[in-house]
Amino acid sequence: MSALEFKLPDIGEGVHEGEIVRWIVAEGAAVQEDEPVVEVMTDKATVEIPAPASGTISKHLYGEGDVANVGDVIFVLDQGGGGAAAPAAPAAEAAPAAAEAAPSPAPAAVAAPPAPAAGGGTLEFKLPDIGEGVHEGEIVRWIVAEGGSVQEDDPVVEVMTDKATVEIPAPASGTVAKTLVAEGEVANVGDVIFVLATSGGGAAPAAAAPAAPVAAPASNGAAPAVAAPAAAVAVQPADPNRKVLAAPATRRLARELDVDLSTVAGSGPKGRVKPEDVRAASAAPAAPAAAPASAPAPSAAPAAAPAAPAAEAPAAALPNFPQIMGSREVEEVPFRGIRRKTAEAMTRSKFTATHFSLIEEVDCTDMVEARNTAKKVGERYGVKVTYMGYIMKATAIALQEFPQLNAELDEERGVIKVKKYVNLGIAVDTPNGLVVPAVKDANLKSILQLSADLMDIANRARTGKLKPDDFADSTFSISNAGNIGGVLATPIINFPEVAIMGVHVMRKMPRCVGDDIVARQVMNLSISIDHRLVDGADGARFMVRVRELLEDPSLMLL
Repeated sequence: MSALEFKLPDIGEGVHEGEIVRWIVAEGAAVQEDEPVVEVMTDKATVEIPAPASGTISKHLYGEGDVANVGDVIFVLDQGGGGAAAPAAPAAEAAPAAAEAAPSPAPAAVAAPPAPAAGGGTLEFKLPDIGEGVHEGEIVRWIVAEGGSVQEDDPVVEVMTDKATVEIPAPASGTVAKTLVAEGEVANVGDVIFVLATSGGGAAPAAAAPAAPVAAPASNGAAPAVAAPAAAVAVQPADPNRKVLAAPATRRLARELDVDLSTVAGSGPKGRVKPEDVRAASAAPAAPAAAPASAPAPSAAPAAAPAAPAAEAPAAALPNFPQIMGSREVEEVPFRGIRRKTAEAMTRSKFTATHFSLIEEVDCTDMVEARNTAKKVGERYGVKVTYMGYIMKATAIALQEFPQLNAELDEERGVIKVKKYVNLGIAVDTPNGLVVPAVKDANLKSILQLSADLMDIANRARTGKLKPDDFADSTFSISNAGNIGGVLATPIINFPEVAIMGVHVMRKMPRCVGDDIVARQVMNLSISIDHRLVDGADGARFMVRVRELLEDPSLMLL
């Protein structure tokens, strides 16, 4: 019998701890592999943690109501018989218990805590339940390729679900013998996604093999176990073998900015690389300084031929012209990640909700004047008062008067959930794609507070710092492309909400005021509603009320 110390896994980007809600299996009770052992609540969801192998729960290390950090041992599992799987590496304290049944390997476990159970073996790693209501996940990227060595708790694969993008860590040290799901494919919870070989001598630190990891990944697994792991953490020059701790959003940012994460010193806990570390590394490279010095010739060329500039210019520009026009290159971009999830959500919405659209024209002249005055007040508090602050306030007021647009249809139960609060989902354009975090309790906030909240979520969205709770419980969404352009659009509903409002460009246009034609600031607002729940007349009344409030902002004080 071998003892397995199970650590709280990383169950969501930005999740660092979890509360033990309920022990499903008591101490001393038997459990089968994949049966739920404990219910854990995080900021993202309530999750049932399954048993990684069959055996007996010998000890709970946290009581119900206690909070454990990711990586903490939360229970000990005694595996009966000679099972082939050893999903979690036993720590030093578990060695004495294992020594009774395993005479020779136990001392090695004391000297090297990351080493797996005696003799090693093969572990089939199944996609865990990583969120309430999550049944499948898309394999975004294999961080460790087949044949690559990995230490316990190092990230192996990046998986995207409907709730978050998660880096799945290795349950033990060893070698990734086989990846069973390709990048871009979808695996169900419980499917085996990779096989880990956990040999007794496979606990070599990642810094032991200087060979290139992509060209010869299998060589890493044979590295001797005598290399100093501390050296890998301290290295500043590029070290492709160093294991880098970074969230998926940070890794995407590094790829976009062409920054090698192995050269970046992380400022986060345990050396985790944060988005600001990547930006700092991108902003201060040595290459840009050398570029001007290496190209003095172009500046000298115009001065050398001042007499005939007209004749020289066409000759210099023409050679590239036919090459560009004749190019037939095609770049194939994998259809996965946030783009695929967006496509799935939009398709579900378009073919489930019966979209009906309506457009209203708004004279924003008085709102522009009011905002110019409010900007000075906002500057006192470091808040940029925006037009969106006014639009959000008007929308929140109108939704309380027309709550049927602030609802959700529960088809399974046959009920319409009419929300008494207003959480406004705001579409934000980020380098990684469109996201829709929610500004909570918009109906209770002033224009100044709404502007401050909008600044906060927009900044955190663009730097990849949004938390799962930021996306939860949106009741009505607003899509604003006015700062980019576009006179009119009909946005797709953020399902399961029943309506979304589109905000478009504001332009100076001639309009009749009394008998005079004068210049006014004019903007179009559009709304898409789910005609199953909202009648066209109610949608029109809602838009008329929003227009009334924006055309005379003083009405928002009533």
